[in-house]
Parts: sequence; C-alpha cells; structure tokens
Amino acid sequence: MCRCNSSALARAILLSLSWLVTSACGLRVTNERPSYDQLEATEKSVVQRVLAELQSFNKQVESRTDYSVRSILGRDNIHVSFDGLIFVGTLGDNVVHVSPWENLSASQRTLIRSWFGSASADAARQTYEALFYRFFIVSQGVKQFMFEVHSPTWIYGNRSLFNVERDSIRAALSYYRDSGQRGMWDLTEKACAPLIRQYDALYSPNFNKYYMRDNFRTLADPQAPTGYMYFLCRFVRMGRDDSVDFTYELTWLRDLPKQ
Repeated sequence: MCRCNSSALARAILLSLSWLVTSACGLRVTNERPSYDQLEATEKSVVQRVLAELQSFNKQVESRTDYSVRSILGRDNIHVSFDGLIFVGTLGDNVVHVSPWENLSASQRTLIRSWFGSASADAARQTYEALFYRFFIVSQGVKQFMFEVHSPTWIYGNRSLFNVERDSIRAALSYYRDSGQRGMWDLTEKACAPLIRQYDALYSPNFNKYYMRDNFRTLADPQAPTGYMYFLCRFVRMGRDDSVDFTYELTWLRDLPKQ
C-alpha cells in the first residue's frame, strides 16, 4: 500500500496549487493512494466523519440551489493517507484531502497545541478534529460548489486564491449558523484567537491577496503550515463580520461571472 509520507506529496500539492493559480489548468495530485478498504481503522474513522459532514452540507446545498457536491461524496474521494503533513484542501479533482491527527508527528501535535493555546494534548486533538474534520471540510465543500458551477479552470483563472479561501470560510460560517450549529462560531474564534495573537506581528502587515499570491508556496507548505493557518484564521475573523444568509452566499458564488 502506498502511503503519502514524504516531501514528494508536499511538493506535488504545491506544484498543483502553483499550476492552478498561475496557469488555470486543472493539474491533479497524481500520487497513488490506498482505497478506503486498505486504510487503517483510525483513517477509516476520519473518512466516515468527513463524509458525514459533507453529506450534511450537501443536503443544504441541494435544498437551496440547483447544484450538488455529490462528486466528492464517496469514501474514496476522501484522501487521508498522509503521514507527517498538516493539510486540508481540494484542488478541483473531486478529492478532499485532510491529515488525520493520528498520523501527525509529536512535534506537529505540539505545534498545533501552541496554535490553539490548548491546556492539554487531548484538548488540542479535539480542537484540531473539529476544525479539520468539520469546519475546514465544509469550506472545501464550498469550494467544490464553486468548481461545480464554474469549473476549477474558471475559478483559478479568474479569482485570487485569497478570495477563494476567504469566500469559502465565510460561507462555511453561514452554513453552520443557518443549519443550527452556531457553536462552531465559538469554536473557531476560541481556536484562532491564540494563533492570531502569537503571529499577528509577523503576518498582519502582509495579510493581502498579493502577498498570498506571491508567497503561497511558502504559506501553504504542509510541512510548515503556520503562515497559512494564520491566513485562514484571519479569514474566520473577516467571515464573522461579513457573513450573510447561507442561501445568499451560495447565490452570490453562483453568480460570480455576473458580478
């Protein structure tokens, strides 16, 4: 069984993002990955949790629009066979990637604990799982909605990565609020406040779409993701201020070419 545990996958992810952003071409991560049936028990559990979250999200999408994200609603569409990488994302190839907590190194878990200011390793794990298996997964579902409506080529050819991430997180906040899960707002703020406080002096002067465009290869490195997490947490802060009705969010994203 092939496990994605080397810097080769990190490079593949970054090259894919680079190609998508700079060339608007739907390059895919080509590393072979095990099927669901080949995964370890802990990884299967992550797939099941992620899939349940996406299924719930899709019900809301289908009830509010003429679109669907069913193209990612399969056990083999959830890629969790990472070792030693902190990553969550979708690159437009109908695959959602997320790193299981159990596959992280001790140093990565310590880093995550410092990000969130968690009182214990178990508290850090719970926060990580809520963010990476639920909140950020829904934000990937929002990206998939955009891909379904407009295509990955159009999205990355016409929109900055900054705006794609910002809008995905804002819509995810709207989704959780409007589906009766407002507690996710409290969790994201509690998790992000310590991280923003620690890294604001370093990254705040560069929090703009141009810096993200020019430095995303460094920011989005799955082996050193603190910069990207800072940007995501700042998007959470922005989303809390800008979030509107979830139906309106989907309508706005659907009508992007008309804006």
